[in-house]
Amino acid sequence: MTALEKAKAATAALADDEQYELFRWWVESDSFRQRQLAALKQDIAVGIDQLDNGSYQTYNEATVMQLAEEVGRAGRERLKKLGS
Repeated sequence: MTALEKAKAATAALADDEQYELFRWWVESDSFRQRQLAALKQDIAVGIDQLDNGSYQTYNEATVMQLAEEVGRAGRERLKKLGS
């Protein structure tokens, strides 16, 4: 059993409130925050590159509503697949 598997098993054995405290401790840790910040910086860099290359879509009031409907539909389909 790997260390990760042991940690997962130990976490599963904790009470709900203890799991919550463990999660909160991890989310507040510097390591977690550094990873989140690095991922955010990467996402921003990708977005800036896309803008620089003209890879974006502009929306008006009508098309933004269509986008919202498409996103909602895709989300519902994804949830349905996960539930199956």
